[in-house]
Amino acid sequence: MSNQHKIFARTQPAKPIVWSIAGSDSGGGAGIQADSLTIHDLGGHACNVVTAITAQNSHQVIDVAPTCAMVLLNQLNCLLDDLPPSAIKIGVLANAEQFQLISHWLSNTLRPYQQQHDLLIPVIWDPVMVSTSGQSLTLANNSPTVDDYISLANHVTLITPNAFELQVLARLLQAQGNTSQEPLECLANAVLSSVLVTGGADIDTFAIDWLMAKSIAHTSVFHAHQRIGFQSSRVDTRHNHGTGCALSAAIATAMAFGHPLLDAIVIAKAYVHQGLSSGYGLGKGAGVLGRNGWPHDLVHFPEILMPHYASLSINHGLVFAKVIQPLGVYTVTKSVSVLEQVLKSGARTVQLRIKNNSVDKRPLNEIEKDIIQAISLGHKYKAQVFINDHWEIALKHGAFGVHLGQEDVLQANLLQIANAGLALGLSSHGYFEMLLAQQLNPSYLAIGHIFSTPTKQMPSKPQGLLKLSRYCKLLKNKMPLVAIGGVDLQNLAQLKATAVHDVAVVRGIESTENPGQSWQALQQKWQALT
Repeated sequence: MSNQHKIFARTQPAKPIVWSIAGSDSGGGAGIQADSLTIHDLGGHACNVVTAITAQNSHQVIDVAPTCAMVLLNQLNCLLDDLPPSAIKIGVLANAEQFQLISHWLSNTLRPYQQQHDLLIPVIWDPVMVSTSGQSLTLANNSPTVDDYISLANHVTLITPNAFELQVLARLLQAQGNTSQEPLECLANAVLSSVLVTGGADIDTFAIDWLMAKSIAHTSVFHAHQRIGFQSSRVDTRHNHGTGCALSAAIATAMAFGHPLLDAIVIAKAYVHQGLSSGYGLGKGAGVLGRNGWPHDLVHFPEILMPHYASLSINHGLVFAKVIQPLGVYTVTKSVSVLEQVLKSGARTVQLRIKNNSVDKRPLNEIEKDIIQAISLGHKYKAQVFINDHWEIALKHGAFGVHLGQEDVLQANLLQIANAGLALGLSSHGYFEMLLAQQLNPSYLAIGHIFSTPTKQMPSKPQGLLKLSRYCKLLKNKMPLVAIGGVDLQNLAQLKATAVHDVAVVRGIESTENPGQSWQALQQKWQALT
């Protein structure tokens, strides 16, 4: 390799390392082979810890040879020494000894490693019991007990049983005295991890996977402890070998890229749906998924079903007013004075963001005076003035629109807002919240926070430019998209390159000596960028 090529290789962006702890499928359709294809297809680097060697093809498994405990342990420790994971997927474990070894290693080796390096390494476990063709992949003479399953489940982030595996585990738990009759509830009550039952319950042409979420990191508190459904159109194909492996590996890979669990699940669901849509046959049995890279087409992403969203009239055809003109550089401020200055300077879209009384301690009647003044200024300058949170006051005084966060949506009467002819802006912080928000057909969608910002405490991590560009590919033709969080003159060009429609600025205007001039400088540069 020439020196020029060596320099080029060193400057490439690092790929997140994702481990697959699973069995080898000699037919290449499932197991470590499917995991590795998925991880690489989504942009990660796959490392393999082989738990078993199988003799199988597209329609049968004729032999399973488990990896001995010492070799299995050596694989884990050798990789951790040099190629530590950003995420781990666990698949087939061939016997009780492997269950106990992996549980012990996660608890006594990986956990201290994470504490030492201040890391949170997600572990996704697909508890494979049988192959697609129906053969057992766990040795009958050394089968794990229900206690082995529960012990391992308590050391992982997410467990992804299919409907059959869920039924088996639930029956074992019920035999031990678990009183929950509903299988998902039974398993979820017995383990510390979140549980996603895969395979999809049939409803006509749709399939729904259900998640029992528990304490999900970097996620709104309103979504972190919920029962959530992911509904997808059913793909009519027999080429579905390895779908469970691909789904769990895709979840792990998405999390390795920094996506929280709920985002990772919808990415993985879209990836598998996309793969099923282009699956192909090879042998006599079920064929395999197509590998088409990171999903960008909304048709493959699931609809999200949440019980506490039922009252939001998601399926009642809500229609909100459209934005009349592009938002451009969208000023967000708590100050009526700042709002007036940017309007005088030419801004035609602004937001008055006065938070509820847990932040702003003034009496509500004083806050209402500011809102009335902001709305009046909007009429004076023929501007699109959005009022944050205080939707009832905005409605009362004829604001152009309201802006709501994910939590605020649950408290607002969206039907009343729509019927009054107001525009609606919604906040989102990743794929999951974006999908929830777009199901409500808002007038625009704010995506944040893109860069670190001191103006607001957020449960989510900064999104960054790569994620933003992917969000824009997904929804850019659906509604106006607005990037918010840490936006300034220095990063406008980078933001423009993601194809985001508009940008919202808080501190870069509100905290300056001359907000009007600051807005003009930002707006002129934004318009000059192509």
